[in-house]
Amino acid sequence: MSFNLMITHEPGLENYRYVLSILRSIIGNYRVVDAGTSVILLQVDDPYKAVEELRKKKEELSIIYRAIPIDVIVDPYVEIVAEKSAELAEKKIPEDKTYRISLRGRLYWQETRMPAHSLDAIKVIAEKINRQVSLTHPDYVVYIRSVRLYHRKRVATITVTTPDNILSLKSNRP
Repeated sequence: MSFNLMITHEPGLENYRYVLSILRSIIGNYRVVDAGTSVILLQVDDPYKAVEELRKKKEELSIIYRAIPIDVIVDPYVEIVAEKSAELAEKKIPEDKTYRISLRGRLYWQETRMPAHSLDAIKVIAEKINRQVSLTHPDYVVYIRSVRLYHRKRVATITVTTPDNILSLKSNRP
């Protein structure tokens, strides 16, 4: 179930096929772990290098919304995501740098298995991270995305990186 790169694109089977062919020509070696309506989960050798390669050819990527390298995959519970995010932030964000949290998708409370409101989840996660927050010009992003794996099991992906390591070609998209 291991994947380390997420590509979001315009929905449709033709678009999916087109994206796969473009990825093959740009990043070469990859394995599709799962794919949904407009999300492809891939296993690549180096997700950060893959994003860098995609950025160089962004004029060919008209139907791709985002390319997101993934540091870790965990169960989609706020408490687990908060723990792991804090661990990664401690390792990857220098003490004098700022960060912001971007959360896409739904996380759940571990005890009740009930959905958590996004702002509540972000607050719990942020309380664990011992760095300064900057919502407008962060040095780093803690990017959390909840995705459904194999159309049933929900997981949360966590990426802690500088904003330029997440390729975002179309804003306000998946």
